[in-house]
Amino acid sequence: MRPDRSVLLLASVCVLQAGCSNKNSPTQPVTPPAPTHFAVFTSDRTHAAGTYRNYITDLDASGAAEFSFGTATGIVDRHPSITQDGHLLVFQSSPGRGGSQDVFGFNRSTGVLIDDNNLNTNANETDPHLSLNGRRLAFVRDTLGQRRIRLYDTQALRLVPLPNLPGTSGSDWQPALDELGSRIAFVSDRNGNADVFVYDVGTQVLRTVPLLVSPGDDTEPSLSGDGRYVAFASDRSGGSGGYDVHLVDLNTNLAVAVTNNSTASDRDPSLSFDGTRIHFVSDRAGGSGGKDLWLYNRAVGTVSRVSNQNSTSDDFDPVIVWK
Repeated sequence: MRPDRSVLLLASVCVLQAGCSNKNSPTQPVTPPAPTHFAVFTSDRTHAAGTYRNYITDLDASGAAEFSFGTATGIVDRHPSITQDGHLLVFQSSPGRGGSQDVFGFNRSTGVLIDDNNLNTNANETDPHLSLNGRRLAFVRDTLGQRRIRLYDTQALRLVPLPNLPGTSGSDWQPALDELGSRIAFVSDRNGNADVFVYDVGTQVLRTVPLLVSPGDDTEPSLSGDGRYVAFASDRSGGSGGYDVHLVDLNTNLAVAVTNNSTASDRDPSLSFDGTRIHFVSDRAGGSGGKDLWLYNRAVGTVSRVSNQNSTSDDFDPVIVWK
C-alpha cells in the first residue's frame, strides 16, 4: 500500500479498508460545489514540470473555487473525473501498489481519500472515468502488456462484463461514459492505429461509426451526458492544423460542425450533458502559456478561456459538468 493514501470510494459511501489512513487533506474546505457548472483538470502549476496535481474550478464564477489534493512528495495525479453533484472525484495516481499506477477517489462529503481493493492491483490501473450519476466507473487495467477496459458497478461492488468489447489484438484505453454508464467511448489500436469506438453496455454491441475511424490518430473521446454525441481529437487530414476537435451525432452517425479549431493543436474535449458546450485543451496563441483550457459554446460559436483555470504551466485533462 502506498503512503499517504486511504480508502474506498463508492458512490456516496466510504468503507475503510485495513491498514489505511487519511493523511492527505484537501486544500479547501470539504464541501461539494454549489454551482451547477464546474470542471476538473490536471496541471503542474507551482510544481516541477511533469509533477501533476488535479484541480476543480467553478465555471459559474470564472474559476474562482480552485481545489487541489495529493501534496505528498513524489505523487503524480492525473485524469480526474467527477459526478454531477460534485460529491465524488476519481483520478489516476502514482506511485501505487508495487510502484504502479492506481485509481483513487476522493469523497468530498466525508473528506476521505479512497483506495479500493476491488480496483487496484500491482498492475497499472489508469484512465478512470465516472458516470455522472456515480453508479459506474470505467478504467483501464494493463495486464500482460495489453490494456483492457473494465467497468465497475459502484453499488454492487463488482465488475460489469463487457463481452464483444475487447479486440483480438492491440490495446484499449481512454474510456468515457455517459450519465448512466450505459455507453462507453474509448480508443483502440486494434486496426493498427488509434481509432475511437463506442460500446453499448446494455446490448453488449460494439457500434459501427465510420466517422470515428481514420488513417490518422483518433483519440481522447468524450460522451455527452445524454449519450447522443461523441467528441474526440484527431490529426486526420483535412483539419485546421495539428490536432482538431471533432463531433459526431450518434443518433445519425453524422459529423456535427465545430468552429473552435485553430492552426495549433486542439484536443482533450469534454462535452456538456447536451453536447452544446465543449471544454478542450489548446496551445493556440492568446493563452497563458503551454497547454491551456478553453470553453466552446456551439450555440453561439464563441470560444473563451475561463479565468483562473490556466497558468504558464500545462493545464489539461479537463472533464466538464454542465447540465
